[in-house]
Amino acid sequence: MKRMLLVCWLTFVVSTAHADDVFNHAQTAEQLLQGALQQPSARLRDAQVMRGKFVFKKYLPEIPKPLVSRGTFVFVTGLGVDWHTREPFDSDFILTAKGMQQIDAGKTTLQINASEQPAVRVIAQIFLSLLSLDVKALQNSFSLFGTQQGKQWQVGLKPVVPAIAAVFRDAIVSGSTQADLLTLHDANGDRTEIEFSEVDYAQQINADDRRMFADKN
Repeated sequence: MKRMLLVCWLTFVVSTAHADDVFNHAQTAEQLLQGALQQPSARLRDAQVMRGKFVFKKYLPEIPKPLVSRGTFVFVTGLGVDWHTREPFDSDFILTAKGMQQIDAGKTTLQINASEQPAVRVIAQIFLSLLSLDVKALQNSFSLFGTQQGKQWQVGLKPVVPAIAAVFRDAIVSGSTQADLLTLHDANGDRTEIEFSEVDYAQQINADDRRMFADKN
């Protein structure tokens, strides 16, 4: 069960569907930050907190319709991310550099320390770097690609680390002034799409955010 959860989250973090020809355009982190990601990365650089809504869609070959869930997320720079599913059930997933915790119906159903499961630390580093569009950190594990047409941009990632490549095939995040869509492909061909909306940025961390991560870091 733990292995399945780790695989699902690693797949969630780094796989993305093909967006036309993005993988024909290799880029360095510096090129992306000076081009496609100049505006969104600036917004994230000036913010301590990012919060919004998400729609998570999982496409499986054997099921004609995707599995859909909806909820809210809070990402705090230097602390972690709280991924709170509201529909079709209530489930809270908190990920930090030191571990992960899942809370279902008010009860902790899973808790893993990164010291016990090193893969958790890798998942956290990748996922938190992806949310903050920290391509300088991501370039250590991925080949980077990017395109831009007007205000619309796409950034592609392909793993160069064998352990990561065994789990997912590639990743693409796209948007305009911010990241709007993450489309994921894992090594088995399953596809995940995550749509972000109503995203707000704050320069200061409030008391509730600090309490959320207080005992996780």
